[in-house]
Amino acid sequence: MRATATATSIGTHAGQFLVVIVTGLSLAILIAHQSIPVVLAALLGAIYGIVFLSRPDIGLVIVLLVRASTDLTFQYMRPIFVERNWIAGLPNVGLVGVLILAGGLFILRRNLPLITLPGGRLLALILLAGAVGAFRSDSRLLALNEWLPVLSSLVVYSLATALFRSPQRMRRVIDVFAASFILPALFGFYQLASGTSFILVQEGVSRVFGTFVHPNGFGLYLVIMLSVFLPEALSQTGRRKLVALMIVLASVTLLVATFARASWAGAIIVFLTVGALRSRALLVVVAVVGVLALGLVPSLTARLANPLGEGGSFADRVDLWTGTLEQWTAISAAEGSPFGTALTRFTGLGPGSVEFLTMRVREFPITAHNDYLRVLVEYGLFGLTLYLALLVLLVRLAFRVWRETVDKTYAVVALAFLALALANPIMSITDHIFAQTANQVYFWTLAGMTVAAGQLSRREVGAGDAPHFTPKT
Repeated sequence: MRATATATSIGTHAGQFLVVIVTGLSLAILIAHQSIPVVLAALLGAIYGIVFLSRPDIGLVIVLLVRASTDLTFQYMRPIFVERNWIAGLPNVGLVGVLILAGGLFILRRNLPLITLPGGRLLALILLAGAVGAFRSDSRLLALNEWLPVLSSLVVYSLATALFRSPQRMRRVIDVFAASFILPALFGFYQLASGTSFILVQEGVSRVFGTFVHPNGFGLYLVIMLSVFLPEALSQTGRRKLVALMIVLASVTLLVATFARASWAGAIIVFLTVGALRSRALLVVVAVVGVLALGLVPSLTARLANPLGEGGSFADRVDLWTGTLEQWTAISAAEGSPFGTALTRFTGLGPGSVEFLTMRVREFPITAHNDYLRVLVEYGLFGLTLYLALLVLLVRLAFRVWRETVDKTYAVVALAFLALALANPIMSITDHIFAQTANQVYFWTLAGMTVAAGQLSRREVGAGDAPHFTPKT
């Protein structure tokens, strides 16, 4: 046993030493050939990678803390590096790269559960379908860029399940969620107060976007904050309850100001889920506030007016979806080869390919505004079937853990994930959530903690030493 431990220690130190050597050589090459901002970004990435290798729990916490704000580089660095605007994306690329490499190494070294996690096989098969489709993509670099965030989701899922396995650690992660909210909220309220926000010219509405590149992304993040801190506000006491209430109120205010209708629908799902399972009085409050808001804020009514009519926003989305689907049907048809057609439609055109199709419909590349259509085009019928099965499985997982747990912290985490797992499929009808690391890193962290909560709760109940808590009251 001692010899095995010594060999493992030597192997670990040798691996870390090799990483340091490779990192040093890479930085030397960059210093010789790249600009100062690129070198500084690489240096920070190297330091972060070394931290992640030695303390993956801290590494993942750093991702949760900063990912909601790293899109600021697109706002402030693109105007400076006009001819090299790719520099603005370095923080996000670096976070995903280190997360996959360092987190993946830790998972392999510790032999942590990966595809054996609930839904892990489905997610792994989706990755496989994306990898196969990437070989047929018009741009393999774009396909890789769109495929890696899905891989990072699986890494985050495994790490969160293994690393955050106690009520204390779960509470610390929720505290990190709260800390990550500070900067986006400050930017959002500044934009709201000063009027320096994203303007929706067609409807004369000013939309806040916080630290994100678009109001829709900010809205999705705010729905995550609501799903986490609404159960916290109803379950906790003292300072934690006060902080949770403040975040809920701030999130609702900012969410209204994003004018992101898909996120509004997601927030309603969150309130209905938490209200139905935790506090029925919340349902009445939501109904009253919603009616008052629609009556007192004309811009809300205008934003919701006539979405299905001619020229309405939803009618426009349907036109985009129909055209994109027609393009996919035509492109995936291999002339004279029924087998080739079936194979392409079964495995997809590769990650990122949907924008090539929307460009044919609208003459410029735009998002498909529908995750289901996007997954169908990029991952094929096989990937779409897996994706739908994954959504159902995660909802069942969250509900089962919430229903069975007897610990307050576990119940809060499971209820938060359940609310979000129900909201995401609704928001995905007109928005992109799948493979968006700005939001998925938080989603899969909650998923991992929910799995850990279920495992720990069953173990504690079996031991008969768990504190009594009834989440349904």
